[in-house]
Amino acid sequence: MSTDIISYLDNLPVELLYHILKFLDTDTILLSFRYVCKRFYIISNVYNQYELNLNSCTKYNFYRFCRIINPLNIISLILSDDDRTPGQINLFLSFYKLKQFNYLRSLTLLEIEDSNLNIVLKDLSYVSLLSLTIKSRTFFTWTNQTLSCLSTILEQSSLKQFTLSIWCFEIYDFIWPNQCQIEYVHISNRITFEQYCIILERCLYLKTFIIKDVLWNDTNMITSNQYRQLKSLTLEDNRMDIFKLEQFLSLTPSLIYLKVIGMAYLVDSYRWEKILRIKLSNLEKFEFFFQSWKDVNYDFSDIESLIRPFQTSFWLENKRWLVNCDYIINPTEVILYSIPICKSYFQYHDQSNKITCSNITHTHLDDTMMNNVTELRLNLVRTFCHGNIEKKTNSFPQPLFHNVTELILDLDDQCSLNASSQTLSNLINLVHLSQLSLNLNYDYSLDLNTRAYLKNIFKQISNIRTLEICNNLSTIYSNITIEDICSLIPSYIEHLKITVKNINDMKIIIDRFEYLSSITFRFSFYKSIPSAKIIESFLNIKKDLTYRKDDCSIRVWLNRFPKSK
Repeated sequence: MSTDIISYLDNLPVELLYHILKFLDTDTILLSFRYVCKRFYIISNVYNQYELNLNSCTKYNFYRFCRIINPLNIISLILSDDDRTPGQINLFLSFYKLKQFNYLRSLTLLEIEDSNLNIVLKDLSYVSLLSLTIKSRTFFTWTNQTLSCLSTILEQSSLKQFTLSIWCFEIYDFIWPNQCQIEYVHISNRITFEQYCIILERCLYLKTFIIKDVLWNDTNMITSNQYRQLKSLTLEDNRMDIFKLEQFLSLTPSLIYLKVIGMAYLVDSYRWEKILRIKLSNLEKFEFFFQSWKDVNYDFSDIESLIRPFQTSFWLENKRWLVNCDYIINPTEVILYSIPICKSYFQYHDQSNKITCSNITHTHLDDTMMNNVTELRLNLVRTFCHGNIEKKTNSFPQPLFHNVTELILDLDDQCSLNASSQTLSNLINLVHLSQLSLNLNYDYSLDLNTRAYLKNIFKQISNIRTLEICNNLSTIYSNITIEDICSLIPSYIEHLKITVKNINDMKIIIDRFEYLSSITFRFSFYKSIPSAKIIESFLNIKKDLTYRKDDCSIRVWLNRFPKSK
């Protein structure tokens, strides 16, 4: 920052500086703005609108934040025990108690363990939250005491938004509080029909409800109640057939928004039209994604027959809802979906491997069709390395995917000599990309051309910070060594997930990539994970290292100094 700019900013009224700080993230304020001058240092110390996101934070910066922050100045906090920061929540609780954060309004806890959650929930009785998000790691179990504490927190009149993801069997034991003023609920699990009704009966202000699915049988679906407070409903993995779903939706006649993701047995456009006309007459927006795996050979006329029922005046004139149908040739799959696609995860198949038909003639798909897709999977070789590369490049005048943050590449064959990594940027806007997963289903150890191609790709996506490399080949069939895999890893990676065979592979990774902030070691399916004693004897050699171990992986959070610029 130039001296003139600093001088100009230093003369601004403090109220205006506070307004400017609202547009800066906490990292920038505490690690940059704070050290510009003495006045900025004082202002940053009293500024009380910090939104502290410690997800993916380096341990070096974590300690800096813990030395700097005043709990009374934090209004939003994200803590995480995920692969990038294992053990962070327990470490944070050694510095602070959550009840010190008197003005905290939003709290997010990612992959938290039961023991830590119990401590946090007890402290939250002293805090008036507006939003609470809790996501447990798969297979982590919660005690009845923890579930009871959570139920008590949900009774707080201030709480308006609640997101919950726990081990599926425990959701059935969770007792919803009798009184609740929550307006937004997102449960990333299947719940029973009885639980669904209880939540709606006890949450009289609930406007938005997102759930995976509702489980019920014909005998317990007996209710005359209608829950008119609900305006938005999302079923993320619906398994009900169209007839059960019709009965289910009749309980919420005031819906304005509906999203259903599920299997293709829901494809009955005439039935849907009846449901939407009669049961959901207020509906303004309907999004869906129906998928089916059928071992059949379709041609264009077959796909036309599937899309034809969506070409009535109800769909095209009254509602103006666009619908697409894709038939994937290999592997065989039929997808029927509203446009724009309503899923965040999408598997891409190029035009040579699918037949597409829309409910409007000569449709020109606009730039927003794939805007909701943030996680994209594609086969690297089939998409870019086979066939006429120039032709495929021209088929993407603009990137089709604008908002992808996570890219999953499957490699199961040799890359073509004339393949260009430029084709990746023609398909995807690489600006937002932060995570790459590479699935190695092909022994590239002696394939110099494929290695060169992968390195060219890494040059195109130098903004990624998280890299996952999955070697899915058994050593019986593969010559790939840990050195081969290491040769692919760029120097700018901060968080690494990698398949290893033994402790020696772990040592090579830790010693070779000195600037990594976190490493997740996943052990090959034919190898058992080393004992805790062996792991600790190895890891304890390293200074200030936090780790977590489960049945198939070891997650390590390292304290290493940042790279010099």
